[in-house]
Amino acid sequence: MKTFLVVLLFPALAFCQGFLPRWEMSASGDVNSFSNRSGNTQYVSLAFRPGFYPLLGEGLSIEPELAYGRTNGTDAVNISGNLSYSLGIGYWPIVPFVLVGYGVGDGIPFYQPMVRTDVTNTTDISLINAGGGLKVMALGGRGLLRLEFRYQMFNEKYPAYTDHIFGRRILLGFSVLL
Repeated sequence: MKTFLVVLLFPALAFCQGFLPRWEMSASGDVNSFSNRSGNTQYVSLAFRPGFYPLLGEGLSIEPELAYGRTNGTDAVNISGNLSYSLGIGYWPIVPFVLVGYGVGDGIPFYQPMVRTDVTNTTDISLINAGGGLKVMALGGRGLLRLEFRYQMFNEKYPAYTDHIFGRRILLGFSVLL
């Protein structure tokens, strides 16, 4: 009877098998709009991260990230290298995680007017990622739903000065453990 109650009350616990992953393929994104003095801005952002766990059972992963953003018809692509730590991955149905990373790109996915680097524009964009969130196990412990808070600092380098743009975003995503 107690087992039956646990299965009814905590279905995630019932289906998680205790799998120690070597790889985690993740995709996440956000869609938003905001208004300022220059008008309304809509953006969509998608990110793909293949995460590699070098030590089984430790929760530390290396996650290169390819991010695509589109703001009012203008595209941006960023690539970054992240380090992530997931506390109890493979052991618990809800796993908290943190990440930090550094990257470069050709635009800021949520900023209008979006700046892009090209032959005529001499800007150079670098970014710092920091964040944390929860991974909720699904599909027998092989799938994860991700809820993530991401703090990003973008640096636009012009010949005469550097501009800093800060973003605080909530990303939703899905991961598959391999």
